[in-house]
Amino acid sequence: MENFLSKYHKYLLIIALILSSIAISIRGSDGEVKLVLHNYPTIITLLITVSLFLVALYFHINREKISNLSNQIKEQSQFNDDGIHALLHELTERQREVYDLIISGKTNKEIMAELFIEQSTLKSHINQIYRKLDIRNRRELKSRIKR
Repeated sequence: MENFLSKYHKYLLIIALILSSIAISIRGSDGEVKLVLHNYPTIITLLITVSLFLVALYFHINREKISNLSNQIKEQSQFNDDGIHALLHELTERQREVYDLIISGKTNKEIMAELFIEQSTLKSHINQIYRKLDIRNRRELKSRIKR
């Protein structure tokens, strides 16, 4: 039943709106405006009650879906974090320093100046980092870390 409601939950609001519209539908004649069902207050109350129940059910299902999605994102994020941390342990100490400077947004020139290394050495470290982490460029490195 829950899967059925979850699958068709978007229709709950439509049904609630239709029932509410029926309950409060008005008719005008001879200068008077009356509820169509004014002689049936029990039916009006029932329609409004069912409408409110459907709206509450809709929000409950949405809350459950959001909670499930949030848990999936947390699990996936934890899996990615564990995977990247395992790969980071494969880096040498110097590669880890270069990695940390790249993540902090430093340019190659800034990294070379801070670590007192030549461009060819830096390029070598960067290529080894990319190889070990199975990435192709800085943008991919930064996006993988932010996930």
